[in-house]
Amino acid sequence: MLRARADEYLTDLTRPYGLRFDPTARGQSYGEMAAALIPTLVPDDEPVDLLVLAYAVHDALPGRATAAYLSHVCPGTPMSFALCDQGSAAAFTGLRIADASAYRRTLLIAVEQAVLPYDPGVAVPARHRAVALLLGGGPADGGARVTALRQHADVGPAEVAGLAAAELRALGAGSPDVAVVLGAGLAATGIALGASPVTAMPPGQPSTGVWWALLDRIDAGPDRPGAVLVADYEPDLRYLCLVILAHG
Repeated sequence: MLRARADEYLTDLTRPYGLRFDPTARGQSYGEMAAALIPTLVPDDEPVDLLVLAYAVHDALPGRATAAYLSHVCPGTPMSFALCDQGSAAAFTGLRIADASAYRRTLLIAVEQAVLPYDPGVAVPARHRAVALLLGGGPADGGARVTALRQHADVGPAEVAGLAAAELRALGAGSPDVAVVLGAGLAATGIALGASPVTAMPPGQPSTGVWWALLDRIDAGPDRPGAVLVADYEPDLRYLCLVILAHG
C-alpha cells in the first residue's frame, strides 16, 4: 500500500515538469537499508542517544518519516532527524550538529540509491549503498570521535584547490600518522599531501564514498593511522567540508 501511494505521489509530482514516471524502476527504501545496519553497530544493551540520517537522492518511499522509523527500531529510541538538500555535504553537517550537541553516542547513517523512476537530468549514484558510523563519547565507548570539523560555503571552483590544501595542512595532513580520504571533486585537483597516506575516491558514490573509505582506514587493525582526515567538495552547492576523526 505504501509503495502504491508513493508511486501515485511521484507521478503527480513529476507530471507538471513533463517527466515520465516509470513504476517499474524500483528504488531502494532508505528505512530498510539503514535498519539492516543498526544491529551491526548498536547492541540492545548499548543504546545511542542521537540518530542522524543523511542523503541527497530522495527516498523510494517519500511518504514515510524515515528518521522517526529508524528511531523506533534502534536501541534507545534515540532522538532522530534527517538531513537532505545539501548533496554530499549532508553527512558532514550531521557530524557537526552531533558534535555540537550534548548527546553522548550518535549513529550517523549516510544512504544513496542508484535508481529513480524518472530522469533527474543529473548523474545518479553508481550503486545502492548505506554506511553507518558510530560516534562515541570517549575511549570507553569504542566509537569514533570528531576532533575537528570545518565547512566552507560558497567556494567557487577556482578557489577550492587552494583553500582545501591550506585547510588540510592546518588539520594535520602531511603527517604519516594522519590518513587522508579525498572525495572525487578534490582528488581531481591533484593536491599534494606529503607523507600522509591518501585514498582518492573515484566518482560514482557522492554521499557514501568517502565514508566507506573512512571505515576501511579507521578499522584497519593495529596498523591503522592515529586519525583519518576526510575532505570533500560539493560542486553544485559549492560546499567544502573537512573532518578529522580518531578511533575511540
